[in-house]
Amino acid sequence: MTQRFPPQMDELYLSAPRNSEGSDRVFITPHIDGFLGWLPFFTAYRCVYGLTGPHETVTIQPMRDPDEQEVNVGPGDFTCFDYNREIHWIEHRAQANATLDDRMVLKLHFYEFPAIFSYIGDAFGDANAQYNFFARAAFLASQFPDKDIISRLIARGINGITLFGGSAEAVFGYMNMGIALILISAARGKGQTMLTIAGTCHFAVYILAFVFRSVRLGMLIRDAVAMKSISALLLTGTYAWECAKTGVNLKSFAVAVSGFAFSAYAFMQLGPALTYFGQELGQVVSDPVTAFPYGTVPHPMTLGSIVGLTGLRLHPTYGPKFHANYLLHVALYLTVLGLEVTGASVPAGMSYDSTYTEFMKFHQDAGNVIAHLFTTALGVAGVIGMAINYFGLNPSLNGAANDAKKTGAARAMTSPTLIAFGWSWILVRYTVPDEDVAYLTVALFVVTTYLVSKLQWSYMTCFAALAIGMGGQELAHHVSGEMPYLNSYAEVTPEAALTFILHNVWLLPFEIRAAVNVATAAYLPAINEMGRMPFPQWLDNAVGNPQLAA
Repeated sequence: MTQRFPPQMDELYLSAPRNSEGSDRVFITPHIDGFLGWLPFFTAYRCVYGLTGPHETVTIQPMRDPDEQEVNVGPGDFTCFDYNREIHWIEHRAQANATLDDRMVLKLHFYEFPAIFSYIGDAFGDANAQYNFFARAAFLASQFPDKDIISRLIARGINGITLFGGSAEAVFGYMNMGIALILISAARGKGQTMLTIAGTCHFAVYILAFVFRSVRLGMLIRDAVAMKSISALLLTGTYAWECAKTGVNLKSFAVAVSGFAFSAYAFMQLGPALTYFGQELGQVVSDPVTAFPYGTVPHPMTLGSIVGLTGLRLHPTYGPKFHANYLLHVALYLTVLGLEVTGASVPAGMSYDSTYTEFMKFHQDAGNVIAHLFTTALGVAGVIGMAINYFGLNPSLNGAANDAKKTGAARAMTSPTLIAFGWSWILVRYTVPDEDVAYLTVALFVVTTYLVSKLQWSYMTCFAALAIGMGGQELAHHVSGEMPYLNSYAEVTPEAALTFILHNVWLLPFEIRAAVNVATAAYLPAINEMGRMPFPQWLDNAVGNPQLAA
């Protein structure tokens, strides 16, 4: 559901980016307007509608595709962004045809939430409005910092928080921070395990972005660089720690530095937009890069990185510890290279939305939909249990359960729940554009992994759960009289094979969306009868908006 904010939040706004005094400096600094972005399922939008022009004020939105990153909002033009999540700022840019230095715009506001949350939806809108009123009062109080010491302190506080918070989101991203911290914590302090589960995230970003192509280029570049930096820090840290304990091996060090330096030089020559698939995503048009090493050395970035990893492997004591990660990292680099060479990606006609539309033709019955959600979750639990057992994370299978020190051993084990949290978060970001379903998919994966790891399922139990889950799906279709989706493409063709893969990749998100729709249809009338949850309007009088409470 999409709702309009109380009109008191809307503004007729005159912006002049050359004015950087006091709290006005915020607007030329990368920033996020609101602070409720941590709430899932709810989104607030600020739409900036141009009234005057031509002018020299440009809105910067760096997480978007290149053609949307710099917007000059003239008369009749507009741009909308997530009030609580999207980084942006304004800049002064000289324009040959400009007649105005500043601009006048109308700021309009909307908020969106699933219909099943109607009871609390308006409270979310009111919370954003209250924060906006508070922020507006603070900006007005600190617009002229030379007026008094209070104005100066407020201005410094606002600008300091904005500089730190905005820079962190623009350069690294709060979501990337969360993923990195979760996965590093999952390793329980084991360096090589950190490299395996957290130091390979950038490969997932590369592969998923290339194959599914549903991410904006600006966000992809930010995320890829952030995750690559985590991997580089872990490689450097574990290698330096080993060198500090056992000594530096000059051959290993020289090869590693040479390889990584060569890869970095190739990156600088190509630039981030082309490195991270700007051309493949259809966002960048460029002639082939021929500057050295391109045109001389084939695939120099991949080659340099593999040489650098080989240098680390050559260290007499670090190398054997690093061996499994060396093979893993090289294999992942070659996988990315294979994708680039072949151009393998999901065809536009088999996108998430189009595949979901086809899937739903065979899942109209409410009983079938609910049964599928439970049976699929059971099957997923079986697969997760097999993975936990295979990677030695089940204490009952690796001897820790019978050891006198089993409590300490269990605590020292890598956490499968945190791994599921971090990696499912990465996977849905680049494969599931339905954000509400993405949140629920991550939650289901985390809860399922926690329960399976606590119950310490054996392989037999895992296989039984998978078999019952698959059989339950067929039974649900039989009872409901609906033909399985699989039957609609059961052919021996490449297209059918790809449909089968996508069907399984998106099966859980599809069934969650279908179940949410069923629940909404069933319970929305009762929810609407509940009315709307009130939100205290404690800032109205303080900022001159008493009519909101009325």
